[in-house]
Amino acid sequence: MKYKWLLLMILLFQTINSQSQKLGDLKIIDSKVLKEKRNIKVLLPSDYSTENKYPVIYITDANYNFEIASTYLTQLIKFNAVPKTILVGITQEKRWDELDVFWKENGIKFKDFIFNELIPYINTEYSTSGFNAIIGHSDGAEYNHLLMLQENNPFRGFINISENLNTDISNGISEYFKAYKGKKLFYFIASGKYDSKYRIAAGEAIENFYKNYKNTNIIFQNKLYDADHQNLLSKSLIDGISYIFQDYRNLSNYNGFKDYVKNYKGDVESIYGFTPNENRVDVDHFFVKALDTKNLELYEYIVEYCRENKIFNFLTYDRSWHYYYMGQHSKSIQYWNKTIENFEGTSPRVFYYNFKKAIDSYSILNNPKGAIEFLEKCKKVLPEYILEFDYFIAKVSYERNVEKRKGKKSLKYCWTNYKENRYFKKEDLDKLKIK
Repeated sequence: MKYKWLLLMILLFQTINSQSQKLGDLKIIDSKVLKEKRNIKVLLPSDYSTENKYPVIYITDANYNFEIASTYLTQLIKFNAVPKTILVGITQEKRWDELDVFWKENGIKFKDFIFNELIPYINTEYSTSGFNAIIGHSDGAEYNHLLMLQENNPFRGFINISENLNTDISNGISEYFKAYKGKKLFYFIASGKYDSKYRIAAGEAIENFYKNYKNTNIIFQNKLYDADHQNLLSKSLIDGISYIFQDYRNLSNYNGFKDYVKNYKGDVESIYGFTPNENRVDVDHFFVKALDTKNLELYEYIVEYCRENKIFNFLTYDRSWHYYYMGQHSKSIQYWNKTIENFEGTSPRVFYYNFKKAIDSYSILNNPKGAIEFLEKCKKVLPEYILEFDYFIAKVSYERNVEKRKGKKSLKYCWTNYKENRYFKKEDLDKLKIK
């Protein structure tokens, strides 16, 4: 079903919910490349298990932006809008040297640290899926596209917030967009209306490079926000994280439920490196669609699929209502009778509030005697509602001129034992007459 985005946006700014995500250990990496010890922040799913595989998002400038990234990611995971993901924050004290947009010695060293030390370390310490993304703001955004152009680039997701082109690498980016043939890559740029005009222009330029080639292996978006250089991070980051995981639970990618069943898990595994579990909400989307379109064949297929995979437990009462909704009245009656025989977890009160649908189905099928027989069974199983069942026996008998003896007996019972109820009043009894 549709995500509750309004509720999500309210919750994004609350404290991290421990049920969705938990802070892992603060790791210290003894880097030979940087010739120093570097602190790394790690956020793990609360139910992290080595039996599962997880995508990884890396974020530079973790000294100041790790908290907001962890908050956003936590809430997106909580609402299952993105998969359970590991977040790795790279702290920096000399960011101007390391996020070197002119690609000098320190910038290249920092790249070597990320590619050759940090990512292998995370892959060794944790159960990772092979899908890596990186978030960069300001110089971090520009540094990201320099990383992308490297031959051994390990990232397939880029969230570049406030891009720039301090160095003219237009040909390099254009050639990359033209020649890339790897697995699907996600490239998200966020620009701010109140940011530097050069940064806005850089985002537009990179967008034009992409439009020139429209490489189907690259999914690209450049989005403009009512934001300045600093608050652009807070306004765009949730969109960026959602963008790189757009193929997770994207039901619009599939031409119906059978296509979804056949391809969804394989598609996610191919793109993000893990096999998703069955999702009840996603299946429910197709199920409701089957009901709304009254597609009996699809409905039966989904019911059987859910039974085999233990996704939903369709009670006989549920199916009686479903068939009624789809206009399958013979099948609806069949399951109403199965329900009255065993109830199978359905509460008597729920049955009481809805049994009139069975009477309606009998009426549509022109089977008043069947309706009275059904109501007689209801009286035996649910004696607390005899008054209401007798009313409908009398109503069917009198209106359809059948089973007159049973009709008179039931009407007499209703007069003698009348009390306020859901279905009829005393004046309704006055209206019943033998034809």
